[in-house]
Order: sequence, then C-alpha cells, then structure tokens
Amino acid sequence: MWRSVMKLSVCLFSLGVVFPLQAVSLPVENGSFESPAIDLNENPFGAWPFIDGWTETDLDQLGSQNTGVFVNTPADSNDHIANADGVQLAFLGSATGNGLSQALESVYQAGASYRLTVGVGISQMFAPSMSEPVDTLELALYYMDGNEPVDIASTVVLATELSSTELEDYSVELSSVGVDANWVGHAIGVAIRSVGEPNGFWDLDNVRLTECWPVSLPVENGSFESPAIDLNENPFGAWPFIDGWTETDLDQLGSQNTGVFVNTPADSNDHIANADGVQLAFLGSATGNGLSQALESVYQAGASYRLTVGVGISQMFAPSMSEPVDTLELALYYMDGNEPVDIASTVVLATELSSTELEDYSVELSSVGVDANWVGHAIGVAIRSVGEPNGFWDLDKIRLVATSM
Repeated sequence: MWRSVMKLSVCLFSLGVVFPLQAVSLPVENGSFESPAIDLNENPFGAWPFIDGWTETDLDQLGSQNTGVFVNTPADSNDHIANADGVQLAFLGSATGNGLSQALESVYQAGASYRLTVGVGISQMFAPSMSEPVDTLELALYYMDGNEPVDIASTVVLATELSSTELEDYSVELSSVGVDANWVGHAIGVAIRSVGEPNGFWDLDNVRLTECWPVSLPVENGSFESPAIDLNENPFGAWPFIDGWTETDLDQLGSQNTGVFVNTPADSNDHIANADGVQLAFLGSATGNGLSQALESVYQAGASYRLTVGVGISQMFAPSMSEPVDTLELALYYMDGNEPVDIASTVVLATELSSTELEDYSVELSSVGVDANWVGHAIGVAIRSVGEPNGFWDLDKIRLVATSM
C-alpha cells in the first residue's frame, strides 16, 4: 500500500507568516480642508464659502453658502468635533445638487484596487433631514469620459447614522481594475454629493485615497514540477506523488488518483499548450479525491484573497459530461482545531474545459473582517473532485494573491 493520505500538513499559529501587503496613499489636494486658512481675528464667524483644490457645485449661485470650510470649535464646546483632522473641516449643504469633486493627478492603473475614505458628520444646529426619505450623502470614484463624469464605484451614507461631535469613516472600494477597463490611464476622480432636502449641512474631513497592489503569496510546488520525472527512467511519464501537497486518494493500494505527469511534446495531439513548466498534476474525478495545502502565510484582517488554478481535462479519460456533470471544487479554508472549514469556494464544470488548453478559475475572498474567525490562521487551499470515477482532471499553476484594502 503506497498511501491514502500522502502527507499530513500541520500548521501552528506561531509559525504563521504575515506578509507585508502593498498599499500606497495617493495625494488628495486639500484633503483635510485646511485651505483657505481662516483667521478668527479677521473672520470671527469661522467659516468661508470657498474650498481650495476642489470643484464646488453649489446651488446658491449668488452667495455660495452651500460649500466651504469652517474652523472646529474649542475642545470644551458642546459641538466640538473630537476626531477632526487639523483645525478645519468642510461643510456641504444637504440639498440634491450640492457637491464637491476633484480630479487627482494620479491615474487608474490596471491590477490595482482603490479605497476612498471620508470622515463624515452632521451639523449640530442644521442637521440633514432624518425624516423619510432620509437625506443621504453619496461618495464616488469616477473618471471623465470626454467631458462627462462616469461613476465607477459609490456608496451611500445615511444622515441617521451620524453624530455632530464625532466623524464616522465611510469608504468606497473599487476592486482590482481590469486591463481592459475604460478608466485605465484616466485621472482618478473623487466626488462627494448631497441627495436630500435643503437647510441641512454635512460636515466633512480627512479625505483619503489608497491604492493597493496584490502580493503573490508562496504556494509550495504550485506548478507541480516536483518530484521531477526523468523520462529515461520513467517513460510512462507519470508518478503518483506530489511534493508539498496533502493528497487524499481513494485508491489506498495504488494511489493512482493523484500525482504528477510530464506534458507531451508540442506536436502531440494531447499537448497542453499553456502549461506552466514541464509537469502538471492529475486528480481522479471521483468524489473524495483531493489536494490541499496549508500555507505559511496567514489570513490578515483587511486583506482580500484570490486563489487561481489552471484546470483542464484528460483527453483519454475525461470526467463525466453526462448529468450530473462531474465538477471540481476550489476552496480557501482554515483549520478550526483539527477540522478544515471552508471560507470561500467555486465550482468548475467538466463541460467547460479542454484537454489541450488550461482555463483559469478563481476563488475570491473579499476583505477579511477584524473579528473573522480565520484571522491569524494559516491560509488553506484545496482542490476537490465531486463526481464519478474513471476520469481525470489536469491541474497546473496554483497562484494565491493578497490585496490589502
């Protein structure tokens, strides 16, 4: 008997590796609304109806009284905003049509993710309407299509959620920008817009924009090049072991459901054109066969993860295409004691695949909450068959990337 479970991976929390994730703060002009600076000796009212660096859309065309900056009150005042950034903030009238926007010097880049964050509060004396329909504030990331602004991502803030003495951070998140997205190379636009009735005011401060880049996390033997097969010694070109992976194989005697194989020559009719390296993995199609690996990297709060696997099917022994079609499950998991618990997964259908070209499939795990049970646990990746016996999946190029938002 070779083995039914080839390798048992044990990952201790104390051995978990936290990899630095790449996040860059992009400059937002006058993001703290300190300009123009108000001199209380000259302007004891403490407010001014202009904001440097921002395009103001103000329904009050004569007096421009719906947008501007103001000085925070002293710390012992009952309307002092405790967590303001600097000494000034911006005010924005609550009526639909009032807004602030800014086109940054930074441009949208393919592969990057973006988070716009704004500190938001409400005026104590002139709060936006809390009655239905409640006044709202829209935060948006946009780009210019010719002369027209086009929103890419946005979020809505309700007046009922806010305080007049402490700002609350709200964010707009734009996940990984595709290489063919219309906004790649365009200036990043940030917008803050009122949607509601007149006579109320929003308090705004500390506008921040973060650009985040994915970091590749190491997956041991992700291209299945080990153990390396020497065709002179093993002309069959396959071996029933995979280094670095826990193999769950229903064939307890021969271990013929999991292993590595050498890609055929380029002129062969079953050559896999886009394989990574010279070897791939095979996995039997019967339910119960699988591969898994506990990485050294651990789940980090605030990070998002994407597991990608190149998948194909055997030309001679394809998984079943008849109903119910054989499937392959890709998953991200963590260990709760001795039990693996899936966090995110996706299903691949055999009918979608080729025997000569791999197709990439991904599992996405969005931003991990600070109180998620898996924070600090080793990242687990799993590939599992769900189907009937006698077929085989071809696997290659296992990749895991993390993005901090």
